[in-house]
Amino acid sequence: MKYLIVGAGGTGGLIGGYLAKTNHDVTLVARGKHLENIKNNGLIIHSYTGETNSIKNIKAISAEELDNQPYDVIFICVKAYSLKDIASTVEKASDENTIIIPILNAMEAGNILREEIPNRKISDGCIYVTGYISAPGEITQNNQIFRIVYGFSGKEKTDFPALIQLENDLTSSDINVTYASDIYSAIFRKLCFTSAFAAVGSFHNANAKDMRENKEYNEQFKALLAELDEIKEAAHFTNDYDLIEENLKILNHLADEFTASLQKDLAAGKPDEREQLIFDIVKIADRLEVAAPNYRKIAEFFGYKEKGVAYQEH
Repeated sequence: MKYLIVGAGGTGGLIGGYLAKTNHDVTLVARGKHLENIKNNGLIIHSYTGETNSIKNIKAISAEELDNQPYDVIFICVKAYSLKDIASTVEKASDENTIIIPILNAMEAGNILREEIPNRKISDGCIYVTGYISAPGEITQNNQIFRIVYGFSGKEKTDFPALIQLENDLTSSDINVTYASDIYSAIFRKLCFTSAFAAVGSFHNANAKDMRENKEYNEQFKALLAELDEIKEAAHFTNDYDLIEENLKILNHLADEFTASLQKDLAAGKPDEREQLIFDIVKIADRLEVAAPNYRKIAEFFGYKEKGVAYQEH
């Protein structure tokens, strides 16, 4: 299978690098110095084990260099605010047989792409991995967890024969993969920690240590988790885990200095994901008639004004 990875940062770079390391046909869409270094030197991955891998057999191109030849699988690994901008790139690189998997911190990523690119096989998905661009052409992976969860809502894996080869390729490349027909439940579960941590951290300019040790911050984090738990119940998402306990454990295991990318982007004045990580939670709460006063307070602080509708199964 031919793989295209749109976005070669910590997430896309690791997916592409792991697949290429086991000799799968991988092309990264990147830009700037990062693109230049991968083209010239291959992709370097610094593992959580301390090992460094130099992957020479990986291709890298700019979006403008794409031709009209369709890929078998496209992973979308950009920030959610860039989805509409890259839609034309995805359309150009795909046909009606291409499997397209967005793995972003957003409930609505798949729906946005389906509106922008009709007549394509677009799933929904999320990923558990921690990595970042540590230098142009280099990705550092922080821990062992590497799991992709994806699915076509309401459909079974057997409806898409190509998924067998896709999952075999990922598994053979040491990437854990799970198909979920109830994919919105899986995305919500993944989004909970990212959302609550980013909301409190950005509101108070706090890191993980602050959120554990400062009583006000810790109580606010717990309050957001409680509101997310109410949303989970009202939406009838999968209920086989303790949302609050699970996410408090994640907080307790983070490095002291860890901060959310939303917090970093806000501080740097860059485009950010406040809409997907905070505003969309309020919209879901409104639709489900969940009060969510703590989320609403933080959302309004960051400029949220209007009610809307989020999380619509297509």
